[in-house]
This record gives sequence, C-alpha cells and structure tokens, in this order.
Amino acid sequence: MLKNNRRNYKHGMTGTRTHGSWCAMIQRCFDKKYSRYKYYGGRGITVCPEWLEFANFYKDIGERPEGKSLDRIKNHLCYSKENCKWSTRKEQANNKRNNRLLTYQNKTQTMKQWAEEFDINYRVFQKRLKLNWSIKKALTNINH
Repeated sequence: MLKNNRRNYKHGMTGTRTHGSWCAMIQRCFDKKYSRYKYYGGRGITVCPEWLEFANFYKDIGERPEGKSLDRIKNHLCYSKENCKWSTRKEQANNKRNNRLLTYQNKTQTMKQWAEEFDINYRVFQKRLKLNWSIKKALTNINH
C-alpha cells in the first residue's frame, strides 16, 4: 500500500491555495468550456512550457500568500516567471486591461489611483474628466 502511495505522490500540494491558483491558471488558458476562457486562452494568453508542471510553477513563484492571488504584470503576455507575481485584490484591480491610465506630472496611474492620491471622490473625478476638464483641474479644481 505505501509503495502505491509513493508512486502516485507528485508534490503533496493538491488542495492548497497555491495548487488551486495553478489549476485555475491552466483552466483559464486551456479549457475552452470554462466560462472566462475567451478572456485568457481565447485571446492568446497561454502558460510558459515550464509552468505546465506544477513543481516548476511552485519553484519559480513560491507559496501563495494569504490575501493574494496570481497576477500577470503585463496583461497581454503569458503566464511566466518573468510576468507573474502574487498580488492583492487592489493591486489586481489597478492592473486590469480596461483601466483608463492617465499621465500627470510625468507619472502614469489609473484613474482610481489618482483619485486616491489626491483624496478626491472617484466619481467626482470621473465626471470632471467627462466634462473635458484638464487632469490638473479635475484633481485639484485649480484652473492654472
């Protein structure tokens, strides 16, 4: 019996958060029946060959920290050691491909990040921009 268990033993991490993240990554990229496949594998997002083996994924990115999930740094690139990290929900929200990025004072951030930095209500900031206010005026309500 023990001999059989050893033969089937691969990494001992099935059921962990880390393994679950790896399985979800594989599903997003390769399972055409997965409801969100069109946003990943369906648009060409794949997994680097090394990460098709869980042990390599784990070696490269490590244990999934509490409160974090797998995030691609550049959303148009594949899942790989160079393009992935463990991120908080807030970090991931700021890294979505549909975010509107604005540059002000040689710094580029999402609208949400600018609103937080200038302590302005996001919806107010958004409405000001829709009224064609400059970024400076929208953030500071200063004309000059």
